[in-house]
Amino acid sequence: MRLLSICLVFLYVVKSNAQEGHAIQGTVTDKDGMPITVGDILLFKKDGDSLQQYTVLVEGTFRMDEIASGAYRLRISAMGYATITRSVVISNDLTLRLSLEEEDTALEAVTVTAAKPIAFNRGGNFTLDVTNPVLSSIPDPVALLEKLPGVQVSPDRESITILGKGTPLLYLDKQRISMDTYKTLSVDAIDSITILKNPSSKYEADGRAVVLIKGKAAKKEGVRINFKETLSQRQNGNSYHGIDLSLVGKRLQWNARLGYNLLQTWESNRFAFDIPEANTFTDYEVLIAVNDRKQTNAGTGLTYTINSTDYLSVNADMRLQNDTFPIATDTRLIQDGRERNIRTHTDNGNTKDFISVNANYNTRWNETVGLFVGGQYTTFQQKLNTEIFNATDGGTLWADENRNQSYGIDVFATRFDLEQDLGKHFKLELGANITEASANANARTQTTDPPRTTLTDFDYSERRYAAYTQVAGKIGAKITFNSGARIERNIVNAMETPSMLPSINRDNSYFFPKVLLEFRLDSTKQLLLNYAKSISRPDYSRTSVISAFINPFLEGSGNRGLLPAITQEWSATLQSKNKVVGFSYARRKAPIYFTIGYDEGLGKAVLSQRNLDREHFLEISANMPFSKGKWTATNYAAVSLRKTMDGNAWIGRATPYVYISTNHQFTIAKDTTLSFGGWGITRRGEGIFDRNGMLVMEAAITTTLLKKWRLALRFNDITRAMRFEEAYSVAGVTANGTYFADGRELALTVQYTLGKGHQKVQKNRTVDEELERIR
Repeated sequence: MRLLSICLVFLYVVKSNAQEGHAIQGTVTDKDGMPITVGDILLFKKDGDSLQQYTVLVEGTFRMDEIASGAYRLRISAMGYATITRSVVISNDLTLRLSLEEEDTALEAVTVTAAKPIAFNRGGNFTLDVTNPVLSSIPDPVALLEKLPGVQVSPDRESITILGKGTPLLYLDKQRISMDTYKTLSVDAIDSITILKNPSSKYEADGRAVVLIKGKAAKKEGVRINFKETLSQRQNGNSYHGIDLSLVGKRLQWNARLGYNLLQTWESNRFAFDIPEANTFTDYEVLIAVNDRKQTNAGTGLTYTINSTDYLSVNADMRLQNDTFPIATDTRLIQDGRERNIRTHTDNGNTKDFISVNANYNTRWNETVGLFVGGQYTTFQQKLNTEIFNATDGGTLWADENRNQSYGIDVFATRFDLEQDLGKHFKLELGANITEASANANARTQTTDPPRTTLTDFDYSERRYAAYTQVAGKIGAKITFNSGARIERNIVNAMETPSMLPSINRDNSYFFPKVLLEFRLDSTKQLLLNYAKSISRPDYSRTSVISAFINPFLEGSGNRGLLPAITQEWSATLQSKNKVVGFSYARRKAPIYFTIGYDEGLGKAVLSQRNLDREHFLEISANMPFSKGKWTATNYAAVSLRKTMDGNAWIGRATPYVYISTNHQFTIAKDTTLSFGGWGITRRGEGIFDRNGMLVMEAAITTTLLKKWRLALRFNDITRAMRFEEAYSVAGVTANGTYFADGRELALTVQYTLGKGHQKVQKNRTVDEELERIR
């Protein structure tokens, strides 16, 4: 709390000396109370056309400073809305709440759309305006994420990471969502996408960055249906089918979505590792030529709007997955000078069922006080059945082992959030949430030589109590601040039967302070200083005893003793007009990495996540969006240095590396856009780990036909460069390997829209903000 107190005292002292002239600030919404993303704010003298000040409306807010006392006219305009003018008299600071009406006139002229920036920086955060025709014609929402600077989409398009930040939290308005939910969204329903690199304390502490997806407000009542089909050719063929329905009435809204995917995924990796302690060297290659995967994603939500700020809503999501995949492994094993060549074949059947239901109530007691309460229940069930066959030195495959494993978890979560405006310049937010998780994993293993049956049962429970508070405000004309803290208590109990290991009983408390200071150097320049402490928790299933057979000497397994990683980060960001340069330093305790270790009791190697001692990360970055006529581009570059250390590892040099990403869009005809770009990273030494460099290129063409059909042809990993190599020496094991990503893709997406209603994102907020830990 000392850091928080020092900052507040500092800001109070500055306040008494910082006021110069007067300020106008305000919020601009549509008739439904939803913030208008981008617009122009102009201030004129009351009698005359002399422009006194100009600023941009961003995410529904604006501010003008250093205004002399007097009478003025304030003009507010935004594309798609009728321009309004308000007379104002300035004698002290003024706060306004304004609403714009939809403009019925069709806006098709290129000159109008050009006035609206496709990408911009504000307060160190980067935003893409998805309503711009260059982006709105894209039918695939994942393709939008690829245009964010520093964001990498995984080859299977199932997850994203931000360079230097790791996996971000995804928020749809105020709702925490999963990547699966995001992929079901229609681009029509998205207003903008913003990267928050310095999220405030009200966001879950598990994450150093937030990708905030802002949904559109419905401008028209009615029914709207979107059909979407994607055909994808990688190593194998894949197809994605989706339909979503939006029914918007005056007060009642119902959304429903259904997706069905038929996938033929391909996977492969190759590793060699040496264990001097066991006098063993081995190298192997794993291939899953075809993983026959069927996925069903469905969801529905109902919202009753009481007024512009109050609503009741319920939402349900379901994800069902069935996999059938044979795995072929070739292994060379040298033990005590004896060499064997082992061929392994496993038949695997895997099911994963996920269901989550939540309820929300949001209200404003008055103009200054708002309250949110909610509850959520989630269940996840997985079954994995494996038949294992081995052959040695060219012999015949023989049945060696059968495994029947299951994993289930139930999670209950509740939360409340309270916000209150403290005068014109300050806002207080506080809240609390409780999460209780209960999981069970069991395995039945039958071996043929010798005949033996082994039963294992693992129980796991986790309770988390968290509370946060934060104060945000403006001091004078030059300083904005956001200062807060989150306190958490985490209780973990786990027991394995039978086991020679002791049960796990942990009771830890964590304190996560965050401070963000923004200094306006002049009308075009801002300096931001940030400190934040965050946590990265392992997935629930990673702490279980569920295992995967790789070869007779190597198991993939969970780690029952896995701990969360704690990160402290300091950063400074300078923004000049629309260009941003940043510097950051992060220090992490107990970082989590996959490594191979040797289990003397099992007499074999185990691939699992483990905590290393510590990690340091340094980065200098530049983010420079560009726009000229029909050409727009996002450009990002960073020079980074990472050093990971552990007392049981060989630590090499940490070498600086460069990451560059660029994406360009050209409007080549009305409603047709050509885009291309890519990203590259140089080879890097990271202390323990040594990793390879890559250069990945992508291209796409999108078009809209007859206002109803949207088509996109996408080419990913044109250079076929997505091979992830790593080498390390940890806990007596020296390993060197390659993960081959199935990244090269030719994909065609077709979307058809039926109905005259407007797509609208449902007002609903996920209560359990750690759903990504349930897999």
